[in-house]
Amino acid sequence: MSEDQIKKFLVEIQKNKNLLDQVLSVGTADEIAKIANDSGFKFTGSELKNISNKVVNGVKIKSQDTSPSYNFGEGGN
Repeated sequence: MSEDQIKKFLVEIQKNKNLLDQVLSVGTADEIAKIANDSGFKFTGSELKNISNKVVNGVKIKSQDTSPSYNFGEGGN
């Protein structure tokens, strides 16, 4: 199950500073999933998002909206 893979990945990033730094340098769940997959852990960004706001192995999975907000056609734009 992918949640098991996510848990194993979270344990690994707590031990592996290089891997943690890679995760901290990206902004999306898909980018985190790619780093994980390249390191041998199999899950998708969508699967990671599905467990957001849970605490897994002492790490809180937190979803944040990083999408830009545009105001097209209003206020003279």
